Amino acid sequence: MRFPENLKKSGTIGFVAPSFGCTTEPYKSAFANAQKKWKEMGYQLDLGPNCYAEHGIGISAAPEECGKELTEYYVSEKNDCLISCGGGELMCEDLDYVDFEKIRKAPAKWYLGYSDNTHFTYLLPTLCDTAAVTVRVRVISAWSRGINP
Repeated sequence: MRFPENLKKSGTIGFVAPSFGCTTEPYKSAFANAQKKWKEMGYQLDLGPNCYAEHGIGISAAPEECGKELTEYYVSEKNDCLISCGGGELMCEDLDYVDFEKIRKAPAKWYLGYSDNTHFTYLLPTLCDTAAVTVRVRVISAWSRGINP
């Protein structure tokens, strides 16, 4: 099992929206507040193109775009870890467009998601031999309010 390095102080957190993005309330405000808090803590942010997209049907963007974003941001050297900015219910449609071989060959990177993101957090260890984190919605909600759960 490959274990990624921990996020270093002043590191860069990448954000993707492989399912639901942050275009409506309360998600938009909560995501903005979380970004503010991370910046105050000294982290850099790298937002994917689908974080505020809403041109998909029940998903941030077309499954092809979401799968491409997830692959590109995972293998990118511009961020040190990835956090999905939302949950959802249609990430299963992205999986045909995620390049797991490319991800498996890339340096291991922490991926944190909840809800629908278990599609990816399950496949990272099983297909790519890489650890991943799934958290409860309550934890993400607390972070967005500045609470350290």
